Order: sequence, then structure tokens, then C-alpha cells
Amino acid sequence: MSLINKILLFAESKKQFSRKELMQNFSDFSQKSVSQQLLRLIEKKELHRVERGVYSAVSSKNIFITDEIKTISSLLQQKFRLAKFCLWNSNFFLSYMHHIPTLNYIYIDVERDAAQSVFHFLIDNGYKNVFLLPNKDVFEKYIVGSKAIIIRVLVSEAPLKTVENVVIPTVEKILVDVVCDVEFDFLQGVEMENFYQNIISKNNINKRKLMRYASRRGQSEEVETLYNNSI
Repeated sequence: MSLINKILLFAESKKQFSRKELMQNFSDFSQKSVSQQLLRLIEKKELHRVERGVYSAVSSKNIFITDEIKTISSLLQQKFRLAKFCLWNSNFFLSYMHHIPTLNYIYIDVERDAAQSVFHFLIDNGYKNVFLLPNKDVFEKYIVGSKAIIIRVLVSEAPLKTVENVVIPTVEKILVDVVCDVEFDFLQGVEMENFYQNIISKNNINKRKLMRYASRRGQSEEVETLYNNSI
């Protein structure tokens, strides 16, 4: 696991922490390396500076709203006024996984009719490593371990919400999508069970909303089993 992910996990385990505590916890690393990663996390708004020398983790409810996502969302809202879409990123998983793989993805879920247009629009605006509806083979060959923007199909009636003028998925949507989609194959077996347990213990889950979306995606039985085993 990378140092930056270790720092995030450390932050999530505490309400607040001091720079001194951080340095003591990661004494195996140089202070320069820890300081650099701390600054990077603050700049990416994944950690919050409470006061001088004191920090806290950003709420997982907003952890996937980065400046880059805000920029992309604004561009898409201006260009595709009638299209329905949501954005989020793989940082969401950091708080809920025990064994964290290298994840650096932005997910754009958009209505199928607009997906190809969004793909070309992002390419034309200089975005690199944009993938349109990748299958498992493409994902394993070209995406795993890389920074990428992944355009996915937004299923109708998917549960969404708006935070800071960005449309993002609800936790219920993510709980169903991880069961259904190739992008989340890193969650298998015990890791999937742990993910469900951790996310359900830290969030208020609307089961009716969860199961309605699971039914839309044809995964009611598996989602309900995972949910019931996690409460």
C-alpha cells in the first residue's frame, strides 16, 4: 500500500490528529516524504487543516468531489444541458477497504445516448486516458494501475444527489454498482463482504432505495444477502 493511502487510513481512524502524531506513526518513512504526501492530500481536499498542525479526514460523503471533478461537471453541465449524469472517483473506496489496490479513476455515469458524445467532448478538451464503456479485457489491459476517466452507462432511476453543484451517486447506488460492474472487480469475496460491512456501519442506508435500484439492475438477491449479512 502506498504511503498516501496509509496516511488516509490513519486519518480515517481518528477524529483529528496532529502533525506530531502523524510523524510518530510513520517513523519508518522520512519526514520529508510524509510532509509531501500530507500537503498533497490537503491540496486534493482529501484532508482538512483544522488549525495549525492539526488535521482531519474529509467526510467520505464528499471525498469524491475534487476540484477536477468540479471542473468536469461544470463543462458537462454547460455542454450537455439535457443529459443526466453523475460524477465520482475511486477515493471513495479508501475509507472502506482493508486491502487497498492502486486506484486513480474518475467515473462519469451518463445516459447511454449521450455517452459517446461525452467521450469525444472530453478528448477534444484535452483529457487523456478516457475510456468509453470498457469491458473486462480493456480494463485489465489498459486501465488497471493507471489514472483514467471511465465513462459508464447511467441506469435509469439510479439514486443520485447534488452536493456543491455536482451530481454524485448515493451510497445505495455504489453498493449496487460494485456488485454489477467490471470496474469494481477488485472487490471480490471477503473484500466485498468487508466493504459492505464497513460502508453500512458508517452510513445511514435507505434499504428501500437500495433494493429498488438493485432490482433495476437485476441483482436483488445478491445485494440483499450482502446487506443482511452486514447488519
